[in-house]
Amino acid sequence: MTATSDESVALATIGQAYAWESVRAGEQVKSRLATLYDVPTGMTFAQYRATIRFGDDATVPTARDLTIEGVPARSFTPEAPSRGDYLHLHGGGWCLGSHTMHDETLQQLADRTALTVTSVGYRMAPEHRYPACLDDVLAVARAFSERPGPGFLAIGGESAGAHLAAMTVIELSERLGRQPFAAVSLNYGAFDLTAGLDRALALLMPGASAADRRAASPLFAELNGVPAARLCVGTGDALLAQTLSMEARWRGHASTELDVFDGAAHAFTTVRSTAARVAKMREADFLRRQRDAALASNQVSLDNGSHRHDKAVCKNDRAE
Repeated sequence: MTATSDESVALATIGQAYAWESVRAGEQVKSRLATLYDVPTGMTFAQYRATIRFGDDATVPTARDLTIEGVPARSFTPEAPSRGDYLHLHGGGWCLGSHTMHDETLQQLADRTALTVTSVGYRMAPEHRYPACLDDVLAVARAFSERPGPGFLAIGGESAGAHLAAMTVIELSERLGRQPFAAVSLNYGAFDLTAGLDRALALLMPGASAADRRAASPLFAELNGVPAARLCVGTGDALLAQTLSMEARWRGHASTELDVFDGAAHAFTTVRSTAARVAKMREADFLRRQRDAALASNQVSLDNGSHRHDKAVCKNDRAE
């Protein structure tokens, strides 16, 4: 599916009043993305990765570093008593970014939703080929899904993180024979690995066949049993068509919500703008509503009135 600029604008569902601001912010993002995979001479990829940050979130003192099933993670506790968990997966083309770079945003999300937010530090390419990143997320997700006592559990992420979130809800339900997630938040995800993304995929899946790329694409997966989803993208995003196609397929299996921000580019939520602020608020609202609906319908219940992460998930973890 391909849309011209005019057709893309016509697809917008939100953000028309501040589209000019979104376009201007998008130019900053696009200029950076154009050279994102250009590693300076004399640097290893790991050294280069350490110099890259997305957004300008401040570090928050409330963040807690953990190791869950051998995977580094960073946890954010809400101001109010926790009513569930949200697993966050950062973006960066499966090879850049970090679970430590969105502190401010994730603490705000925790406070707005009364969910404990855990950002997962999955292994990245090129040091670790696919499916190492997915294996790490699945290990963490399984640990949460198997904690004593049921509770509300959601997952989500941005770009590559949205891809991993979608693959996790699909694959984990197959392995467990049940769907542990009540909701998923998919922000401008890469859902079709057979189309474009050549530089990132050359690092993630070097030498992969077309069949391998298709098997790693949520867009072509069996979606029976997936949870409710919110999908968010901008009309200026090269992955717009992938989000629209993913939402259409997902809608055939579960309820969906779709936000298409007028003029917004890929990774627009990492730049301070009206669109980013509104998108984050709408994501939090989606998660609150899904949490409340799940609890009200007795699909999940609180364990003695609160979550005990030290016993349920992190009992064998060490602080880093």
